[in-house]
Amino acid sequence: MTIYYVLIILILLAALLLHGERARNTAFILIAVALLFCVYGFRDAEMIGHDSSSSYLHQFQRLEGTSWDEMPTIKDWLSTDQDDANDTSDTDDYRIGHERNFAFRWLMKAVYDLTDGDFQFFITIIAVFVMVVFAQFIYRYSPSPAQSILYYFGLMYYTMMFSVLKQSIAMAFILLAFNAITDRKLFRFVILVLVASMFHFPAIAFLPAYWIARMRPGRTYILLLAALLVLTYVFRDQIVRWAQDTYETNLHDASTTRFLANKVIVMLVIIIAAVVIRPPSAEDTVYCSILMLIGIAAVLQTYAGYSNNFERLADYYFQLSVVFIPMVFENVKTKRRYLSERELALVRRAGPYLFGAFAIWRFLNTISGDSAFNPYQFYFQAEKAGETLAAWANLL
Repeated sequence: MTIYYVLIILILLAALLLHGERARNTAFILIAVALLFCVYGFRDAEMIGHDSSSSYLHQFQRLEGTSWDEMPTIKDWLSTDQDDANDTSDTDDYRIGHERNFAFRWLMKAVYDLTDGDFQFFITIIAVFVMVVFAQFIYRYSPSPAQSILYYFGLMYYTMMFSVLKQSIAMAFILLAFNAITDRKLFRFVILVLVASMFHFPAIAFLPAYWIARMRPGRTYILLLAALLVLTYVFRDQIVRWAQDTYETNLHDASTTRFLANKVIVMLVIIIAAVVIRPPSAEDTVYCSILMLIGIAAVLQTYAGYSNNFERLADYYFQLSVVFIPMVFENVKTKRRYLSERELALVRRAGPYLFGAFAIWRFLNTISGDSAFNPYQFYFQAEKAGETLAAWANLL
């Protein structure tokens, strides 16, 4: 656990010394993201993380002797016939369930061939891409990068990246797609979402975001959410079957307590707090866009009672909250007001500290008893560190 305490302390110290609460503080963002990358990208990939140290490692190792002719193609991604995804025969072991994520398999194969099978290098280049995109995202949108990084911890997106490699890449592409929404570049948006879905097919669920984000709070949006809730309830069995085929897993109708314990409560709290503290207005375009998309995340999250895979689906929308929550506490004038000036000043002063403290507590409490994160070990502490360094040297 020591490394995680040190990471948080160094980030808080950097925020204090470099005014991390000031919008777009470049020096703070560079230092903080570099610290995040060191712990994330230089971890022992065969030891730290859930899926990355088990299933992904196994898939990477199975590439030995695999030719490019055996790899999935874009035709598999376009195909509606995914029956072969459930085939567990040994004759086609590598292709099992991976047709829809062919771009990820191509990346894995390319790195395997370039590095002679160095899994650590594969993990590190993914970390570089994810961290660079995250840095530009908070630089462009967050009024408080320090808060955004704390919420990155507290909402568990940082720990998620240690495990779900396909989705971490896809989520980074979705952040780039959000740039296209704010820039009003429809073609670029569609291309980025499609690329994201080639790494992790469920990212295709973000495709309606371009039009939803351009809506504004009001009767039309409320009716849209109500219609989505009704439709998802009426067609819940079909949606669950679609998710089962997409995620290539068996889903079951879990108890409703799982739904109550999931992030939907957090989402609703954030939405209500946002409307009360900083009432949306037509001129507040980015703020309103993210608010609209977080509402969609809350609808998707209601299906977490079937499987946590639906939580991952909602995260494509909800990840935007790492910059949205600091916006809620930003000192801006609004036409509508639900709180007095004194109340607003108190909330804006105390809110970030309370939310930040909760985020730190939740992050540390979650990973404290998780063997996938403790004891932490850097890759250069592992026995195979020399092989990784040699692979990097050969590429350079």
